Amino acid sequence: VWAGAVDESAATMSYDEFARQFLAELDYDSERVNLQEVHKSSLDPKAPYAKRNVVIPKVYEDLCTKKVITMTYLPGPKLEEEAKRQLELLGIDTSKGIGNIVRDAAKDASDPSEPESGELVRRVTKKLDVTSRSPFTWKVAASKIAGRIFGVDSLLWAFRFARRLLLWSQAASVACIQVTPRILLPSSWESWADGHRTAAAQAERLSLTEFWLDALFDVHGHQIFNLGLFNADPHPGNILVIEKDCGTPTNKLGLIDYGQVKRLTPTEQTQIAKLILSVANDASDVEVAGAFRDLGITTKHDSTVFLAKFARLMFGPLKPEHMDHEWHREMHAQDRVLYFPKELSMVYRTSLLLRGLAVSLQMNYSVSDQWKSHAEEALQRSTASTPN
Repeated sequence: VWAGAVDESAATMSYDEFARQFLAELDYDSERVNLQEVHKSSLDPKAPYAKRNVVIPKVYEDLCTKKVITMTYLPGPKLEEEAKRQLELLGIDTSKGIGNIVRDAAKDASDPSEPESGELVRRVTKKLDVTSRSPFTWKVAASKIAGRIFGVDSLLWAFRFARRLLLWSQAASVACIQVTPRILLPSSWESWADGHRTAAAQAERLSLTEFWLDALFDVHGHQIFNLGLFNADPHPGNILVIEKDCGTPTNKLGLIDYGQVKRLTPTEQTQIAKLILSVANDASDVEVAGAFRDLGITTKHDSTVFLAKFARLMFGPLKPEHMDHEWHREMHAQDRVLYFPKELSMVYRTSLLLRGLAVSLQMNYSVSDQWKSHAEEALQRSTASTPN
């Protein structure tokens, strides 16, 4: 607002939406009702919860108060702790905290040139400084070249595969050392084996990541487009990894903390579904921009190209050009957002947190592809309910 990048009244409406959602975290009665509604919906055999091994805890209403919510105990650590282990296995520094890593990854997936902390309103309305330049390093240059040649998906897959291969080779070496008579082994080999006894378990942990992410995208897509009630704050601290009795993680997840939720009307579900499908189906710029405009977004120049690029950046896969500062400078030079629809704000925030978690774990997810089937169902319901 101070820099003249966004109209003050438009910014106030967007900030008010975030303020309402954050304040909802303090209303335990509302959270209890939300959790009961989501739990009930999770029992529907047509919902993806059972198929994806996702559990929503049951509320014990007689044991709840205005300050306490009593629910089913779910054994296991928060995904935040498991994600920390996974990131460290991938050689990523976790000293600044998982929350910051996920937010940074979400921010980078949308605009790696953005120096802010990743708040949605600032990101979509900020006027980029066209005189600024990203610092040049050989790592940045190399990643851009490799991304263009091989693609982001291939690079991330190769990185994860190499790490998993290394862990399995270490596990095989440990097994060989363990069956070899100690008299034949140098003491340094035994010490090395002792330090790598968990290599097989670590490789298994890495293999669980894709199960978890597929489940999270599927369940949240169902909540948005079918239930019309979804957790707008799905950070790793609100996700539990259900463990076996021995403490080994499984592919089962538990979802908690439904204080900060967003409700969508059938009309809003349909409009958002059309935008998601236009991106997923790689529709023309005119179609994508039209679906975006139908949601009420306004920009200074009403540029069709800008709106289409922005929608694909929000809900499509991370592409090599998205890592290029120049691409973002050109996009910001085309147009800038004056009003971002509040009904889409929390949907976008949810997708950013989920995609940020995926990118931080070296996986590239297209939100529109993950939510396509749910968006199609929403559109079919809308068509069926429309009078002939």
